[in-house]
Amino acid sequence: MKPVMEYQNFRLYVRDFYTERKIRSGFTWRDFAKAAGYSSPVFLKLVCDGKANLSDVGIERVANAMGLVGTDLQYFRALVNFNQEKDSSKKKEVFKELRAIAKENEMTLVGEDQYDYYESWINPVLRELVPQVPEATPAQVADMLAFDTQAAEVKKALKLLEKVGLLNKNADGSFEQSSKAITTGNIEVTSLSVREMHRQMGELAVRSLDEVPVNERDISGLTLGISESAYSRITKEIEDFRRRVASIVLQETEEDRVYRLNVQLFPLTKKFKGGVKNA
Repeated sequence: MKPVMEYQNFRLYVRDFYTERKIRSGFTWRDFAKAAGYSSPVFLKLVCDGKANLSDVGIERVANAMGLVGTDLQYFRALVNFNQEKDSSKKKEVFKELRAIAKENEMTLVGEDQYDYYESWINPVLRELVPQVPEATPAQVADMLAFDTQAAEVKKALKLLEKVGLLNKNADGSFEQSSKAITTGNIEVTSLSVREMHRQMGELAVRSLDEVPVNERDISGLTLGISESAYSRITKEIEDFRRRVASIVLQETEEDRVYRLNVQLFPLTKKFKGGVKNA
């Protein structure tokens, strides 16, 4: 069985522990529950199936039943909290804790590259911009961005893009875009970092209302009353639209600027039809 620090989902680790013990000695869910101090013989199966969570006390019980100690126990605690946490800001803090534990043990978490890439809006912009201006210094690149950026931020981003293989550095110091795309990796980590990227890009869209000339931006919106079926049809239209935009970009050979296209559709009310009761 793999060490706990090679897992990104505590439920899978617990299930693998159970499966291995079952194969070796006929271990049952009842045996597992008893070892962890639970009266319900199926509680830990429900946890593994994602139908129940572990409390702080439960984390210690289950970890003890699996014989986890030291840094393995520390990692397991953090992993459970990461998988079960719903608040994005708190989840980010727990992920930092997981990274610190892994680093201390000379391990790399699956998803770290994706997390770092999406953590700042500058990274995808430089991936598109820098190959187009091969002689520009980091300070000059920073001046080319529409929103205030320091040369040190550009240097940090270029170092990351080179590290994860999204930009290749040539002998003359210029960069070219590799064919490598950022992969899904740890879906939970990627989702967390992509939400941060959407947040940053949304904030830049708001700033563009004041900082970018009207003739250089196109921001519009509709406030709609729709049904669930209409929502599904609209999201399909948006998906098709993104594909058409991507096709236009692939045909482009004379890039002279990097843009961001945000497509947003989100509710402004809770469901009201059938949800309002008369007094």
